[in-house]
Formats: sequence, structure tokens, C-alpha cells
Amino acid sequence: MKVVPYANLDLTYYTEDLAGNDRGRFYGGAGVRASMPLTRVYPDVQSELLNLNGINHKIIVSGNYYVAHSDTPFSDLPQLDRLNDDVSDQALRDITPEQVLINTQHGLALQTNPLYNPQIFAIRNLDTYNVDTLDSIEELQFDINQRWQTKRGYPGMQHITDWMILDLSGTYFPHPTQDNFGSTFGFLQYDWTWNIGDRTALVSTGWVDPEHDGPREFTFGAYLNRPDRTSFFLGYRDIYPLDSRAVTAAVTYVFSPKYAITGSSTYDFGTSQALSNSLVLTRMGSDVQVSLGITYNALQNNFGMTFMIVPNLLPASTKLGGLPMMGEGH
Repeated sequence: MKVVPYANLDLTYYTEDLAGNDRGRFYGGAGVRASMPLTRVYPDVQSELLNLNGINHKIIVSGNYYVAHSDTPFSDLPQLDRLNDDVSDQALRDITPEQVLINTQHGLALQTNPLYNPQIFAIRNLDTYNVDTLDSIEELQFDINQRWQTKRGYPGMQHITDWMILDLSGTYFPHPTQDNFGSTFGFLQYDWTWNIGDRTALVSTGWVDPEHDGPREFTFGAYLNRPDRTSFFLGYRDIYPLDSRAVTAAVTYVFSPKYAITGSSTYDFGTSQALSNSLVLTRMGSDVQVSLGITYNALQNNFGMTFMIVPNLLPASTKLGGLPMMGEGH
């Protein structure tokens, strides 16, 4: 077992708070992170149907307990150290007053519910890197990361692969009324992958904040790679309370050792609009991948151009710009 205690201390002076007065702020926190790996081998597990040749079940159980105190609420201070870049910050300011018109069923909650305040979300998620977004909090984060590994391939040419991956995590709040809108648990999520074969995989993710009117996201999709280097993806994503129920389809074809083309489209059945369409051409070099493409967003009714340079040091799953990943949109 690995145990790591740690502490934070922040002393900040503001010449003017939101009331126009000078103010000093003390923030102090302490916590402990712990993790423990576990493993067990099941050599007798054999199945031609499930493509299993033994199972090695690996588990990492980890937790993070943190308690902090601030003598000044974050709501009394100006947000000089913003959480988002300029464009995202301005977009959030512009869309918040329009939420009631955009989403007639849940727009009022998106506009006024403190659950959707980015600073409160960051504090509950233990983002301690922004000076103006610090406040008193106490919570316990826990994670269980699991993978089931097996051997595949011809005799004498077998390789170890992850047959299934399941990661679970959540947060416990000892003082739910004070720190989590009355709910004992928050940020419940899972990430699941089933590699049925070396060329076929099912993936799914889920994220729930169990408070009343809390956000929820669910995704499910399938990847399929063929021997001719064609890749297919089909996925579904549901986001509440945005009432977004989107289906994404994408195909990537590598037509030479250096060039590939990717086409993707996303249609949202919640808004009855094609959210995005893209066509991307990628050149794969020895050191970097260069992608150039065009996009169309029906929600904003505009065309765009995509240009990316991706180092080959990144995992293959993040390359071929245009093939969507199920984790996007959290």
C-alpha cells in the first residue's frame, strides 16, 4: 500500500473584494492519498466463444481524503484567475441568460441552479490550482480501476491483451448539506471497455451527479477495425439536462502508408439537428501526423476548417483527427 500525506497553504491579499474593501484571505488544507494494487490469476478460465485463454484480474483501489478551510467565501472575491480561456469564458457568459429560451424544460435550472456554477463545481472536484476558486470543503474521493487480461494469438505467438476494463469512481461528502447540496455522494462515474477481439470493441461511460436536477451523461459505442485498415465507429450519447441525445458515426480509411481520410457525422435527436459533420485528410509521418479538414455545425449554422499537428508520441487512440472518442463531452 502506498500512502502519501500532503498539505496546501494559500495567503492572498486583495486590494478590493466585490464589496470594494481590501481583504486578506487565508486558505489551508490537508489530505492523504492512498492506493493498493491487487491481482489474481485464473489459469483455468477458457472459452472459445469469449476468446479467453486464462484471466489475470488486476485491481487498483485508491482514495483521497481532503479537508480545507477558508476564512473568506469565494463568492466575496473577484474571479481574476479564471477557470476557462477567454473564448470559453465569454461563451458561458453569453449563453447563461439565454438558457430559458434554448431549453424550455430545464433552462431555468441551467441558468440559476448553483450546481452549474463552474467555481462551485471546481471546488467540489478539488481543483486547488485557481487562487480565486478556493473555499472550505471536506470529502473522500475513491476509485476502483480494474482490468481483466488474457492471452490471444496462435500457439507460440500469443500476446497479452486487456479483455475488459472497468473503472469506477465517486466522491463521499461527510457534510452533504454544507458541501454537496444535501447529497451524501457525488461525481459517480464509470468507464467500461470490452475488447471482444483484436479488431472489435464495445465502450461505454457514465457520469452522474445524484442531486436533484443534477447533470447526467451516458455514452455507448462500438469500434470495428478491418484488415484493409478501415475503421468504423458508431456511438450514442445522452446528456441531461441539455436534452441531448446524439448519435455519432465515423469511418476512417487508410488508403496508403502515409495518408488516411476520416468522415464523421453527429445527429442530435433531442434537438432534431445535425450537430456536426467533418471530413479530415491526415498525413502520417515518422514523427508527426498532420490533419487538414472541413467541418459544418448545423447548430451554429457555420462552416469551419480544422488543422492539427499531432506528435506520434501520443497513443494511437487519440490520432486520426476526426474519429470521435466516447469520453468527449464531459
